[in-house]
Amino acid sequence: MIGPLLLALLAASPPPDASPRRFAIAVGANQGIGRDTPLRYAERDARSVLSVLGEAGGVRPGDSLLLLGITANELLAELARFGERLRTQARPGDQLFVYVSSHAEADALHLSGTRLPMREVVRFVEQAPVGVALLVVDSCQSGQAARLKGLKPLPDIRMSVEQPQIAGRVIITASAADESAQESDALAGSIFTHHLVAALRGAADLSGDGRITLAEAYAYSYARTIESSLLSHAGVQHPHFRFDLQGQGELVLTSPATASSLLTLAIPEPGDWTVTTPSGEPFLGLVRKGEGVATLALPAGNYLLTTRKERSALTARVQVPPAGRVEVTRDQLVPSRLVSHSLKGSSSERWMLHLGPSFGRPLVPTFGPMVGGITQLQYAWLGDTVNVATAALGLKHGRHEQDALQQNDFELRLGVGRLMSPPDGLQLQLTAELGGFLARQWEPETGNASLGFQPYAGLGSGVWVPLVGPLQLTFLGNAGAAWVRTLSGRNLAWTYGGSVGMGLVR
Repeated sequence: MIGPLLLALLAASPPPDASPRRFAIAVGANQGIGRDTPLRYAERDARSVLSVLGEAGGVRPGDSLLLLGITANELLAELARFGERLRTQARPGDQLFVYVSSHAEADALHLSGTRLPMREVVRFVEQAPVGVALLVVDSCQSGQAARLKGLKPLPDIRMSVEQPQIAGRVIITASAADESAQESDALAGSIFTHHLVAALRGAADLSGDGRITLAEAYAYSYARTIESSLLSHAGVQHPHFRFDLQGQGELVLTSPATASSLLTLAIPEPGDWTVTTPSGEPFLGLVRKGEGVATLALPAGNYLLTTRKERSALTARVQVPPAGRVEVTRDQLVPSRLVSHSLKGSSSERWMLHLGPSFGRPLVPTFGPMVGGITQLQYAWLGDTVNVATAALGLKHGRHEQDALQQNDFELRLGVGRLMSPPDGLQLQLTAELGGFLARQWEPETGNASLGFQPYAGLGSGVWVPLVGPLQLTFLGNAGAAWVRTLSGRNLAWTYGGSVGMGLVR
């Protein structure tokens, strides 16, 4: 998303005739078309991109345009007006940054109930009368926008940007042509744009020179996006980069050191940091700091900084001044207890429902297999040890081996235990269970019937495999002991059962 932002952050502002003038357009549309689920952060991300471009990228307020909740026709009209302005005001060495965040398909953006062919935005960028134009698209299947004539894959960023008198076009897409771009509640934004903004604010400044180059910003954003999407159900998200640049020298996107409000982490060790507001809202939800001191360009205000150690968290409350710098040292960090947070947009609480046929070992050995169906409802929450509760209700039927007697088992099992989510997207469940079987036996020939209750204690297990959306393929099992009433009294009988069916996760 921050592609336009990247170029916008070029140098700090030498004399007007010596440095390029930077123009920027940011488009955000939470509403798509048809069955598109409304996005939560597209419009917020557009604001974030223009904000960092203005604070650290040298884009003046009068040279930027923010378009939120706009339709296709409205966007075309705005681009036409902005293009006319460029033709009258821009010089050959100036730069343009265009950022778009919305729903999309392979060849079209979904904007507030309308479709806009991607080629229209690309054509605007190609024809803009500026020396360098950068387009960043943070949408599903946005990689299609990078398949343009004259553009080629970037095999080595460091080599490719070492060309002065930069001229040409750069396109950065948040995902490949067949991938989904993802949002994260934990980051309060789209994954790629979040990391790009963090990079431009200073997180990508590995050299410590106070500037963020195109190579630094893209390398940081790419690596962090891969990392953040690795465990998501939607799969790994791979940003793409295409370019047509000429000349030699580094392309500087932002100069955080020149921003009016700065935060310096004067802590040499590398680590992951979160920057949140006092109310807990993520501002820079996750920043990867390398070795040495790190400086971030942040708007003036109060922030809570947190970094994690093995068994604790270290926090510091800071106030970034409207003009100046605040420095955070190790002595200012206060230890605090680790708390649980949801990751990558997943909810901390969810309901899970299983429906399917079932089988079980009979409580009376002379009966054949018990077959029927089962429904299991479970509720999961964040917890360090116990984080799931289950309730299984089922009915099984069986016959005596001589067909002289038949039996129905109504079962109810309640359990608590642990729900685990390995890196492959599966969910594994293990619970301790208590319950019982209400058994009804009858003789078909005579009509004689009896009813009995057998208490049960055992273990339950489950495997939930993601399919499409909330649908899951589910495998459930249980094994334990039941106290069965027979003619000789109560006896302990071992039993087990299983079910393969469909699951729904909400």
